[in-house]
Amino acid sequence: MRDLPPLKALRAFEACYRLRSFTRAASTLNVGQPAISHQIRVLERDLGVELFEKRGSAIHATEAADTLYSVISPAFFSIVEASRALRRAGSKRDVRLATYSGIAAYWISPRLAKLREQLPDLTVRIVTADLDEDIMLGDVDCAILFGRGNWPGADAELLIPEEVVPIGSPSVAAELGPISPEKLIRNGPLIHLEDPQRRWYSWEDWRDHFAKGVMKIDRAVTVTNHGLAIHQALAGQGIALAWREVVMTLIEGGSVIALHDTPLVSDRGYWLVARRGFLDTDHGKALHHALAKSA
Repeated sequence: MRDLPPLKALRAFEACYRLRSFTRAASTLNVGQPAISHQIRVLERDLGVELFEKRGSAIHATEAADTLYSVISPAFFSIVEASRALRRAGSKRDVRLATYSGIAAYWISPRLAKLREQLPDLTVRIVTADLDEDIMLGDVDCAILFGRGNWPGADAELLIPEEVVPIGSPSVAAELGPISPEKLIRNGPLIHLEDPQRRWYSWEDWRDHFAKGVMKIDRAVTVTNHGLAIHQALAGQGIALAWREVVMTLIEGGSVIALHDTPLVSDRGYWLVARRGFLDTDHGKALHHALAKSA
């Protein structure tokens, strides 16, 4: 097929168009951003059209890019599906599970031994990311995601309901002495989560439920994801808001202490999400049963 554009360049284009970012495309494909820029230039030269316009730090797809993507996207999806089917035919033991790095480190990892016992004929490969847009359900068998269970075109089963408690290391708890919600929110040291979309409970939310009279909130540390917040709490750097079920093994082992008995709850949770039909397969049923049993 002499008229076929370079496949590496097409792959780079597909990621750039879908993610609307050269940086995210580079991260997704595990290459440097200059390599992505080079592949886009190669494809533009090959086709003789401009595919993206840079406006400040953002990229915008041209009409030519829209046309190209509308053709190659279904083709890429078909290739992925065919490849997945062939891999399963050759190795019926492999399941790819995507989730956030914090869930992988603090909820799945402590359960891996039990998962292996319960699923001796199944290999679970864990893929991590910090943002939902970096988790492509089409590229994995299933994922553990945060939300209310409404993922269009996918099936979802609730694993962990949202129950958030403040946690700190034994040393931090000892320094605080007798703990009241008012003292905790004023003096901390509190670990805040950077969350522009306000998807997660914040210390302001916790204050509004348990220490309404306090105006000043400690601002000791800010991190970019829940995994880092839990890590900072474990290291004695402050007090984090954490999902009680996610850190239960740490609490039971004495590595951290829940500093308030009543959790902050909502109708959200962590869900096992999969493309339609996967959770009805033998692999899907086995994985869901094992994860739900350990929740």
